[in-house]
Formats: sequence, C-alpha cells, structure tokens
Amino acid sequence: MFRISATALCLGFLATITTAADPAPEEKTGLKVGTKAPAFTLKDQNGKERALSEFTKKGKVAVVFYRSAGWCPFCQKQLVQLQKDVKKLEDAGVTVIGISYDPVDVLAKFAENQKIMFPLLSDPESKTIKAFGVLNADAKGKTEGIPHPGTMIIDRDGVIRAKLFFEGYKERSGADAIVKAAADVK
Repeated sequence: MFRISATALCLGFLATITTAADPAPEEKTGLKVGTKAPAFTLKDQNGKERALSEFTKKGKVAVVFYRSAGWCPFCQKQLVQLQKDVKKLEDAGVTVIGISYDPVDVLAKFAENQKIMFPLLSDPESKTIKAFGVLNADAKGKTEGIPHPGTMIIDRDGVIRAKLFFEGYKERSGADAIVKAAADVK
C-alpha cells in the first residue's frame, strides 16, 4: 500500500481531480470474495481484444480498477509503480491487468509515454466495471463510468479470491500488497 500526495507527483502530469466519490471500503465494494468473476473481453492499449479467460489460464490475475490513466495522477502513479514492480508480481505467479473507462487511444498514449507493458484494458461503456460492482456514484447516484479504484485477485478458475479497496481514491495497493493477497491463491 502506498499513499500519494499532491507534492509527490513527479510524473510531470497536470491533472484535474474529481472528488465526487463515495467511500469504497473493501467489504462493501464490488463482488464478494468467492464469487465467480464476470467474463469479459476488452481492448488493450494496442487495440487487441483480451479476455479474462486468457489471463486466468496462466494462473492468478490481479485486476486493477483505476479511475483514468488520462487525468488521475494517483492512478498514473500506481500504474507506473506496478510496471516497475511487474517482475516481482510475475515471480509470485500474478498477472496484472488494469481496467478503466478510458478509450484505447488514451491508454495507448499513456502506456507509450510511461513504458507500461502490462495490459491496460478499455471499458468505455463501463459494462465490465458495472459487472464487477465497482462503478462509482456520487451522493445523488450520478455515475460517469469511473470505477472505485482497487484490486481484485482472481484464481485460475475465475473466482475472486481477494479484494484490496480503501476509503477514498488516494490510497492504492502496490505490488507487495498484491503479492501478499495472492499468496494463498491457486
């Protein structure tokens, strides 16, 4: 887990942060642990269609839901850090993928600029985000397709085995927390 302060944003991005998010504690956010993850096929940053089943065939999958690679500096920082630690995740048998409502071109630009090699998946209508139960809504119930940021660990059978969600949008799980959460997952 790591916290990102506004002064720690050394990525060189200027971004507008929206704060209309209700809290997303782990126990209340998303599908329950033990639930079969919804199947999906989404385009990655290269425009290639990628299915959840493609990743679960290899073993454990960390599905990282994030607000936007285009405008959220907290998301950008997390994705860059996960890329730096991708070898640690792979050594633990975990494949990391990211999902946001960003269009493919936004993901492609971010991935190219930041050298992100793991799949960033585009869910422009937030259908997968909704299916996982992580769509963010403000106090009036208005949604804009933005997920609560957090991570779900899915096993090779497609079952959610762990969840890492925090109150608010600034606190995120890093590679160490993901590896620890995935340690007992087959």
